[in-house]
Amino acid sequence: MNTPAHAILNLAVLGGAGRRHTAPVLAGAVVPDLPIFAFYAWQKLVTGRSESAIWGDLYFRPEWQTFFDIFNSVPLALAVWIVARARGLPGLGAFSLSVLLHAACDLPVHHDDGHRHFLPISHWRFESPLSYWDPQHYGMIGAGLEGAMVLGASCVLWQRYPSATARTPLAVVNFLYATGWYMFYAS
Repeated sequence: MNTPAHAILNLAVLGGAGRRHTAPVLAGAVVPDLPIFAFYAWQKLVTGRSESAIWGDLYFRPEWQTFFDIFNSVPLALAVWIVARARGLPGLGAFSLSVLLHAACDLPVHHDDGHRHFLPISHWRFESPLSYWDPQHYGMIGAGLEGAMVLGASCVLWQRYPSATARTPLAVVNFLYATGWYMFYAS
């Protein structure tokens, strides 16, 4: 899934009406993808690598995959959740649950670019037949399902957060999803 989709979906599912844990839920939704953003920024801006080198070769190198996979580890997120529960740290618990939801949403929509979600216990990597972006693996369907989930979660958040500060990013993200899907798949 795309990072904005994780943020919107996780906030709709885990944010609750009290809004006490909005920041930890948002952080847990995006932290698993931050290493990929840092990797891309380094490769593109510092080393000047091409898009094809970045996504066709470097991204799939074992050292980078391990770096990305650690941030998507279900056992590590569960360990953090257990510690948060034992220590009475609800914000940290919300963060770790959000990381777990991120992983659960990624599993069914990554074909050859998925993570080893069970590191350090296992190096197994699930290769879904469905991709959230790759047309060779039903990306049009995966992107459409993701867009529908974002729209549905956005409707929940629209009701929960009535301020323009919250609603403006929701409207922008939904517009970008609709436009991107149309440009990439329908044209």
